[in-house]
Amino acid sequence: MTTVSPSPRRQSAAGAAVTILVILSAAICVLCVIQWVVQAKLRERIEEENKAKNAALAHGAEQEAQAKRYSFEIERLDKESKGSQDLIRSNKFELSALKLEVNRLTHDNEKLTNSVETYKGAYEKANAAILQQNEAVKTQNAALKTVAEERNALAEKYNKLAEDYNKAVTEFNNLVEQVKKEREAAAQAAEKEKK
Repeated sequence: MTTVSPSPRRQSAAGAAVTILVILSAAICVLCVIQWVVQAKLRERIEEENKAKNAALAHGAEQEAQAKRYSFEIERLDKESKGSQDLIRSNKFELSALKLEVNRLTHDNEKLTNSVETYKGAYEKANAAILQQNEAVKTQNAALKTVAEERNALAEKYNKLAEDYNKAVTEFNNLVEQVKKEREAAAQAAEKEKK
């Protein structure tokens, strides 16, 4: 078998054809990507327009419902206005009665204020007397404290004196006992000498 090698011209033409095919394939891919991006943007735009349309429809329905609510509210307010005017008339009558009552209460308040001033003066006098008594009690307490301290000092001196006296009595008793023993011993010794 013999192999036939293609000529260099044919090889360069085949290489150029392959290059052209690769370039065309790449161009087609780029066009596909561009088309895909454009379609995606168009879809997004359509979706946004649909959302805006739906929002506009919802807003219109809301506006219509709000208009109905406003008309009902206007009717209700008209009825309340008529009722309020009747209430105002009756309130004016009650207001005049309340003014008379306020005048009477003001007069009573003035009387009570005068009484309060009288009681306040008596209270202040009683309070001053109590303050004086408190001062006297404080002075007496201080004097009692001093007397108690002096009594405690005297009690301590007396206790010390009693303790010293008890010691002296104990020592005296011991001496008496010792003298007694010595006398007994001397008496026994004298009896022994007599015998």
